[in-house]
Amino acid sequence: MMSKSEQNRDTLIQIFTRMPIEGEVKTRLIPELGAQGSCELHKRMTLHTLQVATHAAPAVQIWCTPDINHPFLANLSQAHEIKIQIGESLADRMSCSLTDGLEKYKKVILVGCDCPVIDEATLVRAISILDQHNYVFIPVEDGGFALIGSVLFSPQIFQNVPWNSNLVMSQIRENLKKFHYSWAELPTLWDVDEFVDYKRLSLHMPHLTRGL
Repeated sequence: MMSKSEQNRDTLIQIFTRMPIEGEVKTRLIPELGAQGSCELHKRMTLHTLQVATHAAPAVQIWCTPDINHPFLANLSQAHEIKIQIGESLADRMSCSLTDGLEKYKKVILVGCDCPVIDEATLVRAISILDQHNYVFIPVEDGGFALIGSVLFSPQIFQNVPWNSNLVMSQIRENLKKFHYSWAELPTLWDVDEFVDYKRLSLHMPHLTRGL
């Protein structure tokens, strides 16, 4: 019997992350965890997301910003392709990576590292949804999204999106309707951005926060 990863050979999972530099990642957690602790949490969540993704599909890329020259990434490059995010805005960078992936794969899933409660079953479900829809999303409680998947990406869906607000998914939904794309959403989850999220993570996934 084929594993889920073997079944999803037409799918690429792209992991969006940042280079783990102390003081530049998980900055809203620095007052409580310190720069070193916040950076360590970022590394752990990146590795966790990578592990989950590799169980869901055989093709996994890591897309990093602002650079890819870091020992942490060098270790990962032995098993996974590391690519640099290209573009000034988040919308530009996601558009570039999704377009790049769909040149070689039927389905592309782009997922961040801030939502470690996304598990293998959730990724597999998102992949399967793309058999019936143009797009799939996992919304998060702050109004954004933790995952976008596509079979025919167009940057139209990011038009007029007020990034860094709680209206991101609302505007994307309007764009999807306007341009007549079909989409589905999985249940809303939550990101780890603030200390209240960190405490929530400690309850749900203590192995990611132990010792910090």
